[in-house]
Amino acid sequence: MPERGTVTLADVAELAGVSLATASRALNGSARKVRPESLERVHSAAQELRYTANVQAQAVARGTTTTLALVVGDIADPYFAAIAAGAIRAADDAGLVVTITSTGGDAAREESVLAVIAGLRPRAVVLAVSRHLGGSSEASRNGVAALVAGGAGVAALMSDVDGIAAGTPGVHGLVIRNLGGAAALAGALVEQGHDSFAVLAGDPDLVTAHARVEGFVAGLAAHGIRLPDAAIVPSAFSRDGGYAAMSRLLDAGSVPRCVFAVTDLMAVGAVAAIRDRGLVPGVDVGVAGFDDVQMLADVVPALSTVRLPLEEIGALAVRRALGEDVTGVVDGEVVLRASTAR
Repeated sequence: MPERGTVTLADVAELAGVSLATASRALNGSARKVRPESLERVHSAAQELRYTANVQAQAVARGTTTTLALVVGDIADPYFAAIAAGAIRAADDAGLVVTITSTGGDAAREESVLAVIAGLRPRAVVLAVSRHLGGSSEASRNGVAALVAGGAGVAALMSDVDGIAAGTPGVHGLVIRNLGGAAALAGALVEQGHDSFAVLAGDPDLVTAHARVEGFVAGLAAHGIRLPDAAIVPSAFSRDGGYAAMSRLLDAGSVPRCVFAVTDLMAVGAVAAIRDRGLVPGVDVGVAGFDDVQMLADVVPALSTVRLPLEEIGALAVRRALGEDVTGVVDGEVVLRASTAR
């Protein structure tokens, strides 16, 4: 018997008493029929020898593997974590194994990641990354085009103002209506009685942040409220960014009735900053976010937000990458809670 780690398909074929081609068809799920008795002998031999298939060799033979590559902006961010959970569930339903990598918002890393993924010959790819205004770089567009040319189904999350898939044939976009959701939230907050606002804008160069700021400003304008430029405070797209931006507002002596943070995570930072100054979130200053991230459900006061079905978004992206005829647009739902109660 061969030593462990050196077992080949030829060893399996020899022990099973079949040809190499028959052993290959039996273990690789070939469409060509293998007699039941031969199939049983091959699988028994493979188990006895502890044979492990060479996935990359199978990929060369088939053109693709049974993997789905998921590329996210930051897996530590609960927004991306929830999307990943939905994508993994849908991939499992399709019999695919998921490999996950994070770009950290680094364009250069994204380019190298796409090149590596293309070499792995995945069956499908889901791109859930933070994009910058102006679109992706030429190298990233070429990387996506190479995935499509290599036979992978590719889906990309996009905002309603921009996205990675723009101008890349063969990419299935899934549009998240950030602009419309933020506008609806602004209207709901005005109707709730708020009449002065500030926006914790995150990174203004990020497509998602830009869309949510633009939508919120437009929503206020539709109700006759103009937001001064000084009331739009940029910061890091994170909890600490929300804390820092809220602190700058308070340091300037500008305390609006309500603050909109472009993510729930930033809103949590804003709530902490308000509390650290001896004020009461939801009473002295209202705070609203965006996303409705489940793991932040126990934040006090409960956050008003725009609910996105994050796990469903991940699942829809996988299904679109696999060529299923499912919706390509996702709307948010305004949810008002104690953090903006008056």
